[in-house]
Order: sequence, then C-alpha cells, then structure tokens
Amino acid sequence: MAHRTDRLRLRAWLAAASTSTLALAAPALAQDATPQAESQSSAQSSGGLDEIIVTAQRRAENLQEVPIAIAAVTADVLSKAGVNDTNSLSQVVPSVNFQRSGASGLFFVRGVGTTNASVGDEGSNAFYVDGVYIPDLSGTVTQFNNIARIEVLKGPQGTLFGRNAFGGLIHIITKEPGDVFEAQGEGGYGNYETAQGKLYVGGPIADGLSMDLALTGYDQDKGWGRNVTLNRDIKKMQYWGARSKLVWKPSDAVKVTLSGDYYDMDDNTSIGWSVDEDFPVRGLTGPIYSIGSMDTASDQYSMTHLKMWGASATVEADLGFADLTSISSIRDSTNNSDFDVDATQVPWLRITFESGSRAYQQELRLASADTDPLSWQIGGFYLRSEVDNASRFRGLGVGGVRGGTFIDATLDTDSYAAFGELSYKLTPTTQITGGVRYTKDKRKLGGGQYVVANDVLGAFTPTVSSIDYGRFTWRAAIRQELTDDLSVYASYNRGFKAGTYSLQSPTNPAVQPQYINAYELGVKSELFGRRLRLNAAVFHYDISNYQIRSAAAGALGAAVLLNAASVKVDGLDVEFDAAPTDNLRIFGGFNWLNSRFSNFGKPGSDYLAPFIYPNPATCDAIGTRDPGTTTGPLAGGFTTCLGDASGFQTPGAPDFTASLGASLTVPLNEEGRELRFNLLGNYNSGFPFESDGVLRQKEYALLNGSVAYWLNEHWGVELWGKNITGTKYFQQKISTGLGATTNRAAPATYGVTVKFDY
Repeated sequence: MAHRTDRLRLRAWLAAASTSTLALAAPALAQDATPQAESQSSAQSSGGLDEIIVTAQRRAENLQEVPIAIAAVTADVLSKAGVNDTNSLSQVVPSVNFQRSGASGLFFVRGVGTTNASVGDEGSNAFYVDGVYIPDLSGTVTQFNNIARIEVLKGPQGTLFGRNAFGGLIHIITKEPGDVFEAQGEGGYGNYETAQGKLYVGGPIADGLSMDLALTGYDQDKGWGRNVTLNRDIKKMQYWGARSKLVWKPSDAVKVTLSGDYYDMDDNTSIGWSVDEDFPVRGLTGPIYSIGSMDTASDQYSMTHLKMWGASATVEADLGFADLTSISSIRDSTNNSDFDVDATQVPWLRITFESGSRAYQQELRLASADTDPLSWQIGGFYLRSEVDNASRFRGLGVGGVRGGTFIDATLDTDSYAAFGELSYKLTPTTQITGGVRYTKDKRKLGGGQYVVANDVLGAFTPTVSSIDYGRFTWRAAIRQELTDDLSVYASYNRGFKAGTYSLQSPTNPAVQPQYINAYELGVKSELFGRRLRLNAAVFHYDISNYQIRSAAAGALGAAVLLNAASVKVDGLDVEFDAAPTDNLRIFGGFNWLNSRFSNFGKPGSDYLAPFIYPNPATCDAIGTRDPGTTTGPLAGGFTTCLGDASGFQTPGAPDFTASLGASLTVPLNEEGRELRFNLLGNYNSGFPFESDGVLRQKEYALLNGSVAYWLNEHWGVELWGKNITGTKYFQQKISTGLGATTNRAAPATYGVTVKFDY
C-alpha cells in the first residue's frame, strides 16, 4: 500500500511540476537536492564522517581506496556553502579555477586549462554529467539542481575517461529516483530584483519503474551595471532548465536509465565588457565610466542567447562474471551572440555569430564482477561531433561598420577509442593498477571566409582541411594500505588533448595535440574515529606542445591557436573534512602551484611569445625577455612585440588558493526545530589572463554565509549572502590592438529563500 501511495503522490507532483514548466520564466521554484544516502556507514551512527562512494574508476568505490586525488562534494555541502553553479565551484575546491568567456566556461585544474573559448574547441579538463561527455564549452555553464555529488578528479584521466581529460575531470552525478517518494524545493528573492527557484520530485510510478523531474529558474531584472551610452542595465541573466530521469528495472540483473534535459539562457554577465581601468582605449583618453564599477560605454548591447538539450540511455546488465554498461547520448546546443569587443561608444569592433554544436556518443564497458584479488575493465568509445559557426566581424578597426569579415566554417570530428585497465592485489594491503587507451581522431574543417564591403559579401577564401592522428595514453599506480585508516599511493599518467582548428580563424593551420606526463604521490587518511578525513598529494607535470591562444598572431579580434610552449608544473594540494562534534562540520584545503612556461620563445623555438605594450610603443630586439618599449604618455591601444616568456607564470594558474568552511546546527527542540549557520571563505593569490602577464587578476578573497531557521524537518527559511565583502574580481580580461577590456565577476548579493524537504 505504501508504494502505491508513493506512486500516486509522485504522479500528482509530476503533473503539477510539468504544468509549472510553462511558468519557469517567472521563474519556477526549486531547491538543491539533498544528497542521496550513497553509503551509510557505522560512522554515521557514531557521529563521524559518512563514507563517500565515488566512480572515479568507473565503478563504485570508497573515496579513500582510490589511488587518485579526488574532491567529492555532496549536494548538501554545495547548498550550505552557497555554491549553486559551476561559476563558484572553485570556492569549495581550491584546485579548480573557473573562468567565463562569452557563453563558454573554462575549467583549470591544478593550473592546467585552456584560455581559448572559440566555438569548436574543447576544454583541457573533461566535463561529464552522469557518464556523458559534454564536448561543447557552453555546456559547462550550468545551475545546480538534483545533484547527488560532484567529483573533481585531479590529474590526467586519459585511460578510463579519455577524451580531453588532460588536466583532470569534473563529473556531475545527479540524483536517481528510487522506490520512495521525495520532493524538495525552494523559492527566493534577492537584491538586483532577482527571483530564483528550484523543484525536485521523484519516486516510484509503477513496479520496477521510477521517475523524477527537476526544474530550475533564475530571473534577474536589475543589472549589476549600466551601459551609460545606451542607458540600459547590463550584467544580468535569465535562465531556466529542466532535467528528468526514468529508471526501469525489468529484473534484478538489468537496469535501464533514460535521461533528458533542456536549458535556455539569456546572459550578458560574461560579455558585458568594460574598458580596463589601467589602460586607455585608442581614441579615448579619459574615463568613460565610474572607476571600479561594472558600467560600460559600449555602443552596442551585448547578449548571449544559449539553448541546449540532450538525451541519453544507460543500460546496465549483470552477466554474472562481469557487468556490462552501455551509454548512448545526443547533445545539441545553439548559441546566438552579439558583443562589442572594445566596450566604448566608438564602433571599433563588433562581433556577431550564430553557432551550433551536435554530438553523438556511444560507450560500451565490460567490468569484472570480482575485484579481489583481480579486477579488470575493457571498453570502447565513439564520438561524432558536428560544429558550425557563422560570424561577422565589423567596425572601424576591421574595415568599417559596414565592412569587415564574414566567416562560415564547420568542423566535423570522428573520435574512436579502445581502452582497458586492471588492478591486482599483490598482498591484502598492496594493489597495483595499469591501464592503456588508444584514441583515433579524424577532424575535417570546411567552409570559408569572406571579405565584406558595404554589407555585401566579396572575395572568398575556402578553408577545407583535415587532421588525422592516433595516440596512446596510459596509467600506472600502486597503493599501499598502512593501516585500516591510512594509505599511500604513487601514480604515473600520460595524457593528451586533441588537436583542433579555430573556427574564429579558420584560415590558420590546425594545432596538433598537446601532451602531459604526470607524476603523483599521495596519502589518504581517516583519523580520530573518522572524525577527520585528511588527504594530500604532491605532483609534477611535464607538458609539451601546449596550445596557446594568441590575439597577437591573428587579425584584430580573431585570436588563433598555436602549439607554442612547454610547461612544467609542481604542486601540493591538501583537503580535509572534520566533524569535531555531531552538529559541527569544518572543511577546507589549499593548493600550492608553481606552473611556469619552461620554453616559450627561447632561441630555436617555432613560436615566440606575444608581449603587449601600451601605445605609443616600439618593438626592440625580437626574442628577448622584454622585446618592446612604451615611448610616451599613453594614447590608447597596444603594440604587440614577440619575445621569450620562458619562466613566466601560465594563465589561469594561481600560485596559492585555499578555502575554509564551517556548518553549525543548533537544535531548538525535539521536533526538528533548529538553527543552521554556514560560512565559507576562499582565497586566491592571483594569476595572469594572458601569457605575458600584463593583464592580471590580483589576489582576492571571497566570503559567503547563511543563517537558516527550520521550523521542523520539512520547512525552513534562510537568509544568505555571497561575496559579502563586495570583493572586486574578474571572470576575464582580454587584450586586442584597441586596448584591454574586462569582465567583472558578481558583486555582493544577498537574499531570502524558503525551502521545503519531504
């Protein structure tokens, strides 16, 4: 009777939720899902930390038994820390740095990433949702709902995950509906006239069949800044999304999961550029906005409209001797963007484009049922990606407001891979792991580039080209258990990031794959009766053929890619989680890095590093450490000179980051009434945005906090604040021949949220 009641309740909730989808633009009410009970160990009853189960090796394992540095963050921790999107994930995982560039999101893990956000490129750190690889960079920008946990795998994961898991991997695992009905939701209102909400419902709808639905909405009516030329708000976003899972268990040996999602976003928080306050723009010598604000004087209103959807089918079958997993998926995205690159009232450079991306994937894995003393996995992976980009460059800097360039380019990718990995226990406490993967890529560039005059297409330059290569990646690791609660490991990983073309500069040649050799020593421990979990790792990376984005090498506004550098990275990362009392949780960690170009422009190099100098400037000796000179009072814009950046800090790689958070629950009675206090601090030592280090993010610290009053176990109200101190920091800084523009990250935000949980 209980299951029948749950099914009737779920059907009613799903009907109501489906109807409310039409009202999401207003927006829908929802909440970060509370974490599923992945594994309830004896530590929970004794007040210690819960065991965390992860899938870093494509099978369910205890976090502490996997010889990989992993940050596993549950939905509960994310919600309490005020982290509800990928933009702010770095606040709880110090080894992660996240940047926005237009509609794209760029992940850096342990300083390794890419600064190129052009259509068709893929990140240096793979992004997965429920086992499905997300190749399009715009797909990494997402709001969190129905999350079970997020796993950040640090270091190359080129064997089991493969494609472009060059510096690491971010894997979002969503909740799965079970045989018990559950519903969580929240609705809130904040400053900048922001309404937001989330809703999750899930549970059984028939014998062996369960379903869920998650809705997310965000509507910001007032912008963080103003366009003083157009007298309009800028820096605001509207977003809504839906995700659903259907889980069918026709027998004890077979499980089928069907998933679907859809997202729609209007956003100029990441392209509402302002002129950098340290550098004037060509033709403009005075301030054109209030220094330190988010205002802009742009003559055009910048906006990105992004639509994404996807569907996947996962089949898991117990064959007795092994488990068979099949994952099939399709992903699709459309991006319409229009932005003023120079951020001034003078029409120097405007870029408009419409791009589309569609990807089909199929993965098959066979994993041994037995894991002691030998476990093994074999599999195959196929990706078909089709990307198109139609973009227009116009303005006084590129041939006039009715002239410029029109690009119509396509990039098709077929990627095949076969992989295998096995682990063997030499003794009950000593385990070795080895794996290898072979990847074959074929990429074909099509289309061309037109000269435009008086808004009419003129001369055409075709861009038909292709690259074809096959590469091996591998892994070797050894883990030694010293006690039941203490282990050490050592690993060596070889990885690569795929070669590609820039669809913003299709007439330039392709960049070849970049390679990494990663060496790591780590320790994992649980101490004081599982009251403290402390994990640490030291690592060294050798990176060759590093792919660099260079605005200096191409036409104005059209950055190109170069295999320009080799990089060495040394680092230490430490994470801890503590439960000193039953009602107090303290967590945090730090990441120390020394990430430097070991060769970028030394004598004999294929490419020299671009250095920018504020005008008026002259270039001196090519290939030196300081190849140019500014010769007078600043007149606006930059001159680019070519030199040697060997030893310079790499973009997106701060020398030191740290975070510290605490959650305290104060019970008020035995009926579940309680107060909940949460605080999260984050520090970043600063980093360059480009290879010469001129445009930098200075050191900064952020502080989030919340106070919640729960009337009972089902209903609560929360007061929250993010970036409470109003710290000024940036999502991006870029340079062109016109000058430098910046994109500030979110200011202080605060609000109130009502939550429920059944």
